[in-house]
Amino acid sequence: MTTMTNRSEILFVYDAKDCNPNGDPLDENRPRTDPETGEATVSDVRIKRTVRDYLLSLEPDVEKRLAAGREILIRDTLKASGHLSEGKDRAEQFLAEAIKGKKTGEAKRQALETAVTQGCIDARLFGATLPLGKGEPSLQLTGPVQFSAFNRSLHRVTPTLVQQTAAYAGNATANQKSFAERWLLPYALIAAYGVANETAAQTTGITTEDFELLLKGLWHGTAALNTHSKMGHDPLLLVVADYQPGYRLGALPRRLSLNKTVDDTALRSTRDFQLDVGELLTAWCNYPQLVNLRVMQDTRLRCEANGQTDLFIQLVQQVQLPVTTLFV
Repeated sequence: MTTMTNRSEILFVYDAKDCNPNGDPLDENRPRTDPETGEATVSDVRIKRTVRDYLLSLEPDVEKRLAAGREILIRDTLKASGHLSEGKDRAEQFLAEAIKGKKTGEAKRQALETAVTQGCIDARLFGATLPLGKGEPSLQLTGPVQFSAFNRSLHRVTPTLVQQTAAYAGNATANQKSFAERWLLPYALIAAYGVANETAAQTTGITTEDFELLLKGLWHGTAALNTHSKMGHDPLLLVVADYQPGYRLGALPRRLSLNKTVDDTALRSTRDFQLDVGELLTAWCNYPQLVNLRVMQDTRLRCEANGQTDLFIQLVQQVQLPVTTLFV
């Protein structure tokens, strides 16, 4: 397997219709929004959760995942008591085989690092922090792949409270069913941004195969979101920009804009706008450290640049930037 050697940026555009892209548990699970701009925000934690869930779905057997180096470190596991594991418990689950109780201190930490990075794909991608117990050094790995702390919609949104009839009565003496409430967004077009750092990749051992699975997790994992609050997500555009080591353009989502036919809060589908990528393509044209662009797109998304409307990959080819297609 090949370790990553180039720096890459990830631009992932997806929409969310009649669902809750990222609820805030401290605010009645309302969709997260910026109070000043009215934009929807989605945390990096939510995006990583989507990728982890997708990777878990590929192989339900934990022993097979471990053998293939594709176990998920950050997931719900239970202690022998039946209670949910804490961080130190999860560490001990890996240490049991790694050290056989014979190591302490730094040797113990290094054994855990080896066991975790070899066995867990999410640790190689995103890093990990695990406590080893009182008086012991903690495992702290910086992940080579990081997403923005908040990934924003490209327009203002209007969170909506919906009331529905619940399945059961609200109390023991009621003769009617109670009402259930949930928050959702009628529509949000969200642009997520990430960076894959080739220097940090040397520490965790992330491979090009790991990175490809991450990209599939973004695309297919988002399409597979089917819980009560997440049903309604669709991936629209995934672009990976590969650069020479040590370089990246930066601020990719901020170089996008919408050409809308309706007001921001009235947007309801891709028919209501075109995604203007002209500024982004111009910036890449003027950035000689760009090596290649890799693209996956849903044809429902209409892109525009310099007065031309076409698929993103076609617009890239028109300005003669190097481009290839991603997985199917």
